[in-house]
Amino acid sequence: MAFRFAVDCLGFENKPSEAIEAVLKYWSFHQDLNFILIGDEKAFDGLDILPKNITKKLANSFIEMTDTPLSARRKVNSSMQIAINLVREGNADVVISAGSSAVYASLTNDAFGKINKNTKSAFMSYVPTDNNNWFYFLDVGANKYFTGKELYFLGLMADIFVKKTTTKKTPKIGLLNIGTEENKGFDYHQEAFKLLKADKNLNFLGFVESRFLLDGICDILIADGYSGNLVLKAMEGTFKTIARILKRGYKRNPLAGLFSLGIIKSVAKKFDYKNNAGAVVMGLNKLALKTHGSADKQQFLSTIRLAHLSLKSDLINAIKTSLNNYEE
Repeated sequence: MAFRFAVDCLGFENKPSEAIEAVLKYWSFHQDLNFILIGDEKAFDGLDILPKNITKKLANSFIEMTDTPLSARRKVNSSMQIAINLVREGNADVVISAGSSAVYASLTNDAFGKINKNTKSAFMSYVPTDNNNWFYFLDVGANKYFTGKELYFLGLMADIFVKKTTTKKTPKIGLLNIGTEENKGFDYHQEAFKLLKADKNLNFLGFVESRFLLDGICDILIADGYSGNLVLKAMEGTFKTIARILKRGYKRNPLAGLFSLGIIKSVAKKFDYKNNAGAVVMGLNKLALKTHGSADKQQFLSTIRLAHLSLKSDLINAIKTSLNNYEE
């Protein structure tokens, strides 16, 4: 099937060319796909000739990082709103943006609606671990507050995603908390714990502490958006700090760097968040993906790849069908 991607090329920290070049590169390997680039005249300057499967759509404004959901709704012709509307109206299958997270979460929720009355939208990212695996992590910033039942539904949706997109038939689910004891956390942790534990269709491990995440203890990690975002950014910052420390050390001792260069490059590539960028916006009736506000070409590529995987697995319909059993 010729999937259609709507890509918002404005409203993030880098130049629009980072998004555009990522699209061109990904399309060069997947020429059956269609891309719609949304930007302004300046973004498309010099981009006169494009493959027939890649088209441009002009916007007269963009969502700034300082915009609120309220102010963003007034920008009806912003690049983000146009991209979202393309999916809402059936002219694209997925929207991708690196713009304001709060605005994007709000506008996609308004346009697409909840996939189930019990769901709340959540950004689901993926994180590599030291056992040559990775885990899916949600919510990492779409919503700060969740009820226990809403966290439970995050687990249900992520479980479906992993089963549809990987070979894992019984993915291990963990609930982020400050300890593994069953009495730890707030009331919503307790409620979510009981619901997840009672569901015999889920492989629920229990509470998981953040210090064990990179050990590969679980395949899915559930958290409220506030906690999830803190943990994700702490990990990204830690990886960058370690890389800087190693670089300084090798400058002082080039011979040590020479002998360990291959290993270090392999580890750096694995844990570089640029290679693991992109978050699926779970809980909506249509497919949307979010990438970093500082996204570069590599991060857009990672996000496009994740979007393509989600489309091929027919993710939205799979979640809708499964959650029909949870209407109570």
